[in-house]
Amino acid sequence: MATLVLQGGRVIDPASETDETTDVVVVDGRIASVGPADPEVLDAPGTEVRDCRGLLVTPGLIDLHVHVMAGLGDFCVEADHVGVGMGVPTVVDGGTSGVATFDISRRAVIDHPATRTNVLAFLDPNQLYLATKDFICHRLEIAGDLRNLDAGSLADSLERNDDVVVGAKVRACHVGDPEHSPFLAAAQEVMGHRPVMVHLGRFPFTPVITPTALLRQLRGGDIVTHAFRGAGGMVGPDDKAVPELRDAVDRGVVLDIGHSGTDFRFKEARRLMDQGYLPDTASTDINVFTVEGPVFSLAETLTKVLALGVDLRDVVAMGTSNTARAIGRSHELGRLEPGRSAEVSVLRLRDDGPFPVSDGKEVVQADRALEPVGCLRAGTWHATARLPSFATVGETWEDPGEGMDW
Repeated sequence: MATLVLQGGRVIDPASETDETTDVVVVDGRIASVGPADPEVLDAPGTEVRDCRGLLVTPGLIDLHVHVMAGLGDFCVEADHVGVGMGVPTVVDGGTSGVATFDISRRAVIDHPATRTNVLAFLDPNQLYLATKDFICHRLEIAGDLRNLDAGSLADSLERNDDVVVGAKVRACHVGDPEHSPFLAAAQEVMGHRPVMVHLGRFPFTPVITPTALLRQLRGGDIVTHAFRGAGGMVGPDDKAVPELRDAVDRGVVLDIGHSGTDFRFKEARRLMDQGYLPDTASTDINVFTVEGPVFSLAETLTKVLALGVDLRDVVAMGTSNTARAIGRSHELGRLEPGRSAEVSVLRLRDDGPFPVSDGKEVVQADRALEPVGCLRAGTWHATARLPSFATVGETWEDPGEGMDW
């Protein structure tokens, strides 16, 4: 019997409203207890004790929106680089693949024996879709072609991959009516209770429905990623949130950051947050364009939310319990509960700042910063090397220009 004790950390578990200095005991890859460890357990031969004094111990971080189907196109990063390598036990691919290529993508990444991160996925409803640097599926206009949509095949893929597909990722293209997206409608019908994540923003060559039409058509539980991007249509000319946003949030629509390179702006976040619209989840949309800045990591993204004045426990929830709930996995992820697989993140809350952080355009000084130390994935410890951040390496990216979203 293998026993590991994460000793003396500040355990923050929003799902159980825990915020105390205590221990987390793991036995054979599962959480055995959250609370002071039995001295006999600590002294038992073979018990590994990891000193977490001065550190945060949280449910395993979950990045709701990444692109990690490496080898499918040229847009993705390696799952373990942005997963366990960054202190994040679980990541969710944000619709890199359509139906026709999902099974091979699953074999190559999700089920590959070398993959240590828990990889789940949103599935694009199109038969042929792959995320690429040059937006090939949009440039060839197949992302908005009804001939590329087959609800029956989408349903079959969902049934085959029910254990790893958490929902659909839709680019809400239209085919002439800017108030209706057949791709969104098909995904909602096939996914049933599963969420549909929708990209808020534009694409080259393939028009999308208006933001207000999108908000009207989302169901409770559906997810708007990039909800805090500039010029996203969430705010009207009067600087007030559009009424459709209030209605959507009241229905239970989830607001996700989905940072990427141009899809999160401090200015827009302040405007919406000042009116009571806080992020529910804080994902990265990390990809080859953004992994070296301005996104860097999930920890850096959470630090940016801290910089906006959000309470630490709420920030932790945006990367753990809220995310687990959004993907329908609260029964197994997002909570430190005896009997569950030991998915745990350990972070350092640094207060020796200020720490400059960038949304890709504006720089803000954060008083505190989250820095991953490591994580447990199914009870196995993965240490995190010192990660680059805006504070350590500065601006590393080129201005994409006003006509480009990435």
